[in-house]
Amino acid sequence: MGRSGSFLSLRRLAAALVLAVLPLAPHPAAADAAVAVGVPPDVSKSGYAYGRNINNSSMEEAKERALYNCHTAKDASEDARRLCIVVMTFSNQCISVALDPQAGTPGAGWAVAPTKGAAETQAMAQCVATAGANRRDACKISDSACDTR
Repeated sequence: MGRSGSFLSLRRLAAALVLAVLPLAPHPAAADAAVAVGVPPDVSKSGYAYGRNINNSSMEEAKERALYNCHTAKDASEDARRLCIVVMTFSNQCISVALDPQAGTPGAGWAVAPTKGAAETQAMAQCVATAGANRRDACKISDSACDTR
């Protein structure tokens, strides 16, 4: 084989190696997230259930895990857990939940936004809007997390 034949063989070998190793190279991970809530007709009596899951490998997995987390929420009533449904899916965003921690109060809110700060602001605004005049100052952020790629 001449010099150009050797060079061509080396190029083919290099191309074959690249193709063989390519599947082993790290790929950007998918990051999918979901939120599930269960909201009974009288939140001040029965509370509500909430579940979220972030940084999943698929949207289906995110939905299943969020729904599971909602159905098994420790501080939620059975009425609320029974009503859990997936209400939102998202990728590469943040979620926040705000609530009035006192039992028997209706203040609650959640939001998904591009930043944690924006999600917290929106969740607090929803909580304040539903808390009632005497409980608006009681709203607190209870959960915040960001789904990342």
